[in-house]
Amino acid sequence: MARWYYNRPSECCDESEVKVATKLRRLSKRWTIRWGFYYEDNKGVRREGDFLLFDPMHGLLVLEVKGFRMRGFAPTGKWEGDPTKSKDHPLYQLDQEFAAVLKALEAVQPGWRPVAKALCLPNEVIPEGQKTYQDIPRELIVDGRDLEKIDSIFGRFFDGEQPRNIKQHRDVFLQTYGKGGSPEELKHFIDHNEVIFRKQLTRQYQLLDILEGNQQLFIEGGAGTGKTWNAVEKAVRLAEGRPTEAGEGAEVLLLCYNIALGRFLQDLVGRRKLERGSVSVYQWEELANHILSACGMENEIPSPDSPREEKLRYYDQDLPGLLLECVREEEFADRLPRFDALVVDEAQDHDTSFPEALNDAGPHTDRTDARCGWWSIYFALLNDGTKAPATLFFDSAQRPPFRGSGGFDAQILAEQFSQPAFARLPHALRYTQPIFDFLQTLNAPGTERLIDQLCEPDDLPEGPEVVTTMLDSPTPDATREAVESIIATWVEDGYCKAEEILLLHARTHLKDSALGSCDSLAGLPLHEYGAPLEENTKAIRHLSINRAKGLDALGVILIGVRPFQEIQTVDHQYTYFMGASRAKQLLAVVHR
Repeated sequence: MARWYYNRPSECCDESEVKVATKLRRLSKRWTIRWGFYYEDNKGVRREGDFLLFDPMHGLLVLEVKGFRMRGFAPTGKWEGDPTKSKDHPLYQLDQEFAAVLKALEAVQPGWRPVAKALCLPNEVIPEGQKTYQDIPRELIVDGRDLEKIDSIFGRFFDGEQPRNIKQHRDVFLQTYGKGGSPEELKHFIDHNEVIFRKQLTRQYQLLDILEGNQQLFIEGGAGTGKTWNAVEKAVRLAEGRPTEAGEGAEVLLLCYNIALGRFLQDLVGRRKLERGSVSVYQWEELANHILSACGMENEIPSPDSPREEKLRYYDQDLPGLLLECVREEEFADRLPRFDALVVDEAQDHDTSFPEALNDAGPHTDRTDARCGWWSIYFALLNDGTKAPATLFFDSAQRPPFRGSGGFDAQILAEQFSQPAFARLPHALRYTQPIFDFLQTLNAPGTERLIDQLCEPDDLPEGPEVVTTMLDSPTPDATREAVESIIATWVEDGYCKAEEILLLHARTHLKDSALGSCDSLAGLPLHEYGAPLEENTKAIRHLSINRAKGLDALGVILIGVRPFQEIQTVDHQYTYFMGASRAKQLLAVVHR
């Protein structure tokens, strides 16, 4: 796709200009297009031109669009057309634009050539062989038929003249008409957006300030509201809080569900320098392994090839049964890891109920009542049980449909705590306006609750439009070519580095995804997010969408999904939204 620069949003443009722009969008990335530019005519009146089409292989074409009926009335010299614009002869207007463009280019580099001009009549088709139209030479006109093949007829406006230094030619054009759009300027804009996001997210810490006196918090928030950042901040505050008699801080358990999110949380916590206390980050399976190991038990996980029923029985009954035994038996009491406080991110993924058979299995205290599901195990690790400081960040709408909406009930947990308080993070703060608007279009039964949770603040920053691509033949090679084209464009435009992009696929393993056995993109290796990576090694990270909950990235490319409007399955609608909502500033979707 061509590189575009806009003088104003496309929704504010004339209908005929939009029609022309739609045709021009099919041009390749070799082209650069400026839609709308200001100039002064020979009377010193400030006016606006329509399009500048730059192809470094030929030159620059000044294109003035006329979408209304175009006729001149000789007795008055006036021309019909848009009543809001000048009644001058169309060629007079075009000559004024052309002269102003030449003057602007000459100011940057004298002798900048070649430059040509044309009138665009998108609603007209001039018969073959006709030499004039309304007394205007045919060679100065781009009609509706020409628009369909603009790349092949473009050279006729330049009489074979070509620029001598293509790179210099492009640089001069961008310096004159691409202000704010150079790679350096765009990189600065993107970097400043990241500063805005960080300020907005940390400003949410005010909620923690307000609720500081509450021992136990339930904080709800939709995608992009800053739950993860607040979870880390809360864990650090609890660790560094009121010191013990020995002058030590608190031992805090920061818990999550997804492995990749666990790695991300560890990285965030690792950047914080605690004055006292500690924050231990665990993904739930890691915590389970730690408990079993401390009690001298092995976690005999079913193999990947085991029947689905066997896996479900293990995770729903066998594993929680072993863990309940560990936290209930007196002989294990001194072996268990102990914590002073609990913080949980994406709490909705931790079930608040177990199968009925586990409720009465063996002795238990109030802290190990299995009617709280997995939480009964977490509570048993707290020195003060359900009286200990605890903060849960959750969004029930983000619980995957295939796991059922009834598996998590915040009210069940609130009834166990001594002084629970509920609060809400009200706004999505980590998205640019185009990505927020795109997420709003993903409305279907599987995403209704997710969209309901998206509340827009007044000042989301601007950013690049969302890129969507449809592959007629979604082979691994075609997918790779499409993804590499997107990466190259983003990198060349200055939006990001390739290693800042997160590739999300619809299948669990990359080899089963739309990319097949591909192991590199754009000259960089593909590396699973969260897996160890040698320091200073550059790679493009990838992950399945279902394992990316809680993560975000500057740029996200989503592959292996059908166009959202074609998806009928609730689970797949949810998956599409969750993948797209991981992007902060750059989002592309390669549809199959």
